[in-house]
Amino acid sequence: MKRTVGIIGVTGYSGQELLKILLSHPMVSIEYLGARSVKNRPRPMGEVLPQFRGAASLSIHPLNAEDAARRCEILFLCLPHGVAMGIVPRIIKKRKELRVIDLSGDFRLRSAGSYEQAYRIRHRSPALLKGAAYGLPEWRREAIRSARIVANPGCYATAALLGAVPLAKAGLLKGQGLIVDAKSGVTGAGRSLKEELLFTEVNEDLRAYRVNAHQHMPEMEQELRRVSGRSIRLTFVPHLVPLNRGIYATIYAPLARRLTEARLRAIYERRYGGEPFIRILPAGTWPEVKSVAGTNFCDIGLRLDPKGNQAIILVAIDNLGKGAAGQAVQNMNLMCGIPEAAGLLACHPRGSEDRFSLSRE
Repeated sequence: MKRTVGIIGVTGYSGQELLKILLSHPMVSIEYLGARSVKNRPRPMGEVLPQFRGAASLSIHPLNAEDAARRCEILFLCLPHGVAMGIVPRIIKKRKELRVIDLSGDFRLRSAGSYEQAYRIRHRSPALLKGAAYGLPEWRREAIRSARIVANPGCYATAALLGAVPLAKAGLLKGQGLIVDAKSGVTGAGRSLKEELLFTEVNEDLRAYRVNAHQHMPEMEQELRRVSGRSIRLTFVPHLVPLNRGIYATIYAPLARRLTEARLRAIYERRYGGEPFIRILPAGTWPEVKSVAGTNFCDIGLRLDPKGNQAIILVAIDNLGKGAAGQAVQNMNLMCGIPEAAGLLACHPRGSEDRFSLSRE
C-alpha cells in the first residue's frame, strides 16, 4: 500500500527537488502540495512550476497545515528557519499518526539555547527538541525509524559529518584543531531575493561568508560530541561558488594517534561498506561535484599526511540531494519501513536529461 505524503513549501528549491523525487517514487501517493506564495485558491502544479507540466494532475494549495495533516501520513516541511516550530506542535496534535520531516533548522539542536544562539530567534517549541531525531541515516538509523519528528540535517553539516564522524567514533579525533573548509552552490541559500546572490554578483567570483559563525556549526559539534562522548571543537569556513548546486568539503583532521594510509582507509570502508549512498573512492581519486549533482550519493576521498598524524577527508554531495531532499526521502523510507533506497537510485547525475529542472518562476 502506498504511503500518503505532502510537501509544505513546495515552490522553494528543496521543495521542488523533493517533488521531483516523490513523483517517481514507487511507494508514495502525493496528497498535498502547499506554498506560502500561492494565495486565495489552489493552482495547477504546472502553472506554478512550469517544468512539471504534464507530470501529474496535482494542485498547489495556499498553505494550510491542518488540511495537510488531515490528508497525509508523512509531511515534509520545506520552510524558512523559524516557521516550522510554529506549525509542528499543531499538526502532530491534529493527527496522532502523522510523522514530520523538517528540512529547516528548527529541530536539529537539542537545546533551545543553542538554537537561539545559532539562528538568532527564540524557539517556540522547546519541549519537542529532545524527541526529534537527527536525520543522518548512516548514523541515526534506529532513532529515525521510530521518530515522529525527524530534523533533516543541514547540507554543510551532512558533508562534514559524513566525512568526520568515522574518526570521531573511533576515538581518533583530537579535541581541537578540526578544520572544515567547504564550498556551496548558490541554491544552498534558498530562493529568497538577495542582492549578493544575483547572477552578476556570484558569477566569476568565490567568497567566504559567516566565517566560523555559520548556523550549521552547532549541529556539527553536537553530533561529533554525541558519537565521541567528548567535545570536539572545529573551525568552519563556508564559501559561495558560482554553481547552481553541490557542496565540496575539505576536512583537515588532527589525529589523536598516528595511522597508516591502509588503516585510515579500513576505518571508512568498514563503516560505510554497506551503505547504499556512500562511495569511498579508490586511493588517489578525489570527489567531484559533477559526479554527485542530481543524486543522493556522497563521495569521499581519503589522504594521510606523510607523518601520519593528520587525515585529509574530501567530501562531495549535492546540497539539494543528499544535503536536503534526497536525504529527506531516505529518512521517509526508513520511517515507513520500506527499502531505504526506494525512489532514490533513479536520481541522475548532472549531464543526463532532466525534464524537471529547478524553476525560478
